Order: sequence, then C-alpha cells, then structure tokens
Amino acid sequence: MSLFLLTACAVQYRSDISLPAAPSASNAGLRKAAEKWLGTPYQYGGNDARGIDCSGLACRLYEEVFSYRLPRAANDQRRLGYSVHAPYLKAGDLIFFRFAGDERIEHVGVYLGAGEFIHASTRRGVVIDRLDDPYYRRHVVVIKRVLR
Repeated sequence: MSLFLLTACAVQYRSDISLPAAPSASNAGLRKAAEKWLGTPYQYGGNDARGIDCSGLACRLYEEVFSYRLPRAANDQRRLGYSVHAPYLKAGDLIFFRFAGDERIEHVGVYLGAGEFIHASTRRGVVIDRLDDPYYRRHVVVIKRVLR
C-alpha cells in the first residue's frame, strides 16, 4: 500500500514535449542572415528593409533561417517554447526584455551566439549588442527556446 502511494504521488516529468526541429542551420547561417538586417531603421509595426520592429525582426529571421513562423507580437512569441537559463543559451533563442514597471514584454532579440544578440533598437535601428551589457542584462525577463 505505501509503495502504491509513493508511486502514485511521484512527480511525473515529461520528456516527450515536442518542439519543432530546427533545420540544420549553423550559427554562421543565422549570423549571416541576421547581418543582412543590420542598419535597417526601426519602425513600429514594420516588417521589411524600409523599417522593422523587434518582433518583426524575430519573425523574419525565424522564417528565413528556420522556415518557422512566429506570432507577430513579442508577448505572443513569449508564450512559445520553454525557458532557458543564460548559461545554456543557443543561437536562435529568443530573449525577452521589460524596461518599464508593468508586466508587458516590451522587447525581443534573437541570440546569435558568443554572447551577442540582434534586435531592432528604437533609436539605433537593427543592431547587434552584447547580452552581458549591464543595461540589457538587468532588463532580461525570460529567454525562450522555440526550436530544439
């Protein structure tokens, strides 16, 4: 009877959670695609080379590199995948930021590897920054892995 209770109450960890597989795009492939966007001006709601915002950039990179369609809004992108701790970051992980005091996700970037991420800055357009920059580091809310 006690054996039954122990096994019946045991926590069940799921190892079968399925994430879409990422096509075999190397870090170099992601970086190459990302670098094509460098210097593109920021435009809220923008989705092309004339102007793009942070979630639009994440969408475009995921479509171009991984053939995967992300939701358009950063808050919706945040709901995908699973959380990853910074030491386990992989190229393609999404990094979500909050700069104000409310609960909304305000910004997203795509991790490129080697401590760098690409994002669309409201003032600087599409740029690559370091995740260990104190400004960005203190505003990270969550890192999500959408593809395995």
